[in-house]
Amino acid sequence: MVWKDYRTAMMDSQTRQMELVVQSTADSIRVLLEEYADRLDSIAEKVAADAGLRPTVARSDTIRDVWLENSNGEVVYSCYELSAVCDVLITRTEKISYWQYHSGDEHYLVMKKKAGGETVCLVVDATVMYQQLISEIHVGTNGYIMIKNDDNLVVMHPEAVQWGIKVVEGRQRIYKDRTLDLSSLSELLRAQQEEEAGTLDYYSYWWTDPSLPRVHKISAFRHLKVGDSFWIVSAVVDYDDLYEPVQQSFVKVVFIFGGVALVLVLFMFQMFRLQERDRRSATEISDLKTLNQTLEELHRSEESLAHGQRLQMMGTLTGGIAHEFNNFLTPITGYADLIMADADPGSEIYDNAMEISEAAQKAQEVVKQISSMSRKNVETVYDAVSVEGLLHRTRKLVETNCPKNVELCEENALTGECVLGNATQLQQVLLNISINAIHAIGAEGGELTIRGSVVPRRELEALFPEEKISEEWSSYVCLSVTDTGCGMDKETMQHIFEPFFTTKKTGEGTGLGLALADQIIRTHRGRIRAESTIGRGTTFYVYLPVLEQQQEREQLQWGVDSKLRILAADDNNKVLDLLDKDLSALGLSVSTCSRRGELRQLLEQQPFDVLAIDESLAGSSGVDFCMAIRGRYPGMTRIVMTNSPTREIVDARSHGVIDGYIVKPVSASTLLAQIRSSRKE
Repeated sequence: MVWKDYRTAMMDSQTRQMELVVQSTADSIRVLLEEYADRLDSIAEKVAADAGLRPTVARSDTIRDVWLENSNGEVVYSCYELSAVCDVLITRTEKISYWQYHSGDEHYLVMKKKAGGETVCLVVDATVMYQQLISEIHVGTNGYIMIKNDDNLVVMHPEAVQWGIKVVEGRQRIYKDRTLDLSSLSELLRAQQEEEAGTLDYYSYWWTDPSLPRVHKISAFRHLKVGDSFWIVSAVVDYDDLYEPVQQSFVKVVFIFGGVALVLVLFMFQMFRLQERDRRSATEISDLKTLNQTLEELHRSEESLAHGQRLQMMGTLTGGIAHEFNNFLTPITGYADLIMADADPGSEIYDNAMEISEAAQKAQEVVKQISSMSRKNVETVYDAVSVEGLLHRTRKLVETNCPKNVELCEENALTGECVLGNATQLQQVLLNISINAIHAIGAEGGELTIRGSVVPRRELEALFPEEKISEEWSSYVCLSVTDTGCGMDKETMQHIFEPFFTTKKTGEGTGLGLALADQIIRTHRGRIRAESTIGRGTTFYVYLPVLEQQQEREQLQWGVDSKLRILAADDNNKVLDLLDKDLSALGLSVSTCSRRGELRQLLEQQPFDVLAIDESLAGSSGVDFCMAIRGRYPGMTRIVMTNSPTREIVDARSHGVIDGYIVKPVSASTLLAQIRSSRKE
């Protein structure tokens, strides 16, 4: 019965986490689609007002081009001359139609709107959009996030072969020579069509495994409103990915605390014998000391549970477990004190009883660490991030979680400043702080204000006198979140950035949000602090170094001279041409090749400082090639260019086979940033 309740509670907790991931992803995609729709509306209005207008659009990581189509659907104008092949209509709404196009390995989302006698088309790089918003989100060990339209057509998927096909019919066509049972998958698709959100388990296949084993999966899904239609955002994970950690943690917890209970029973038995037989007390107390040492070792083994998804599981148990365990330790400490009170100071009985008391106190400290957890490091890609854009996206996400009794305000004094970092992580920090502020305001209502400004470095030096503030940065962006909530006292303020510290009720919070925020900001070379007054509210300040224009140039060139020799190897000539052009413009020596034999020949002919190689050059592994030449060219920095960091690539970096990797699409800035990071290490 206990196991059943525990399993149910923990599985429910995991599925709720999956639902939160899906909701957050859907909100992010919705905000981005709204921005694209606004951009398309603006262009369409201009074209409708001036029939001869040839519109332009500013390119970004995701917006690649704008087209005009005639009444026959032919492209008569392209701003950047991007050409692609139409795959399928995804969604047609009252005003906008959504189409999937492709060009080579790149997939595009083309949004179309009528403007007079022509059709305006906004071309969005869906591959980059998926990489930035979704691919970095990890669901279990082998889970992923995918997006379908209302007809079960795959809009986005980690496997490129799945784009633009129907979930069932497409797979039957791809694997027509295999007998696959897709009945359970069909039931899931039916439920996803009829319900706006939910979590279901079903049986299907992992398409990345050539043997196509039938596996038990869990899918958490949510509808994403697109005009008068909808898309389905779903997170898929192996059922065993969630179930096995639950089972393993329960067994370990039962074992540990069963052993603790046994130790405590023996301990009490020995204490009573000590009172009855003073003659044998010294020996018995020595046995109890050994038992207490065993108790400490059992508690230290509890730290092995502090990994990954067990964090959430253990968080729901630690409160009650620590309470009961401290109840057991209370008589141990009490009886030890009684023995010391009756015994002569300096006697063996007194000394042994004192050691028992000290051991019990150590055990109490171990109890506090039972729920200690740590997050695994995540491979993170940094780039120049617009702070104004970051604030804009954060505000839109906060608006979706803001109740009507909370007034959301924004005061922005920024003028285009950028910071070097990961936009997703920084947005997570601001969103977590804002959600906490909304909770602090509560049912009575109030104001939540988000501000942005620039402060000099000396201000941080005054605020953090005990910390070394780098002289590399002359100014910092200051992002603040102010609420008019209940506020915090001084004692609470001293602990808010400590892991597992929370003022919420048991089960309502893990106490990790602000600790994680502090960790993220410090990895971005920034600082975070808070000010609060009881009854008046709280303000959190986030400081990030400004990436000034000159510094941005230095980040690009990373301080090397023109003698740096770079060899780039990729079977895509467009990638090579881009790198050759951009790196040569910076005064760097660049050589390129597209074949493995040519690559070996160039390495033998002349020395190179850096090798940037595609993960799959001419069908062969780039990691294997780096391993083969590792001993021959020990001083050469080896960088792998990949579409997504696989486990093989991450392990290769951790073992020194390669020095780093970058996620495509590759640019001179991303490559040089990784080279700089790798050579510093």
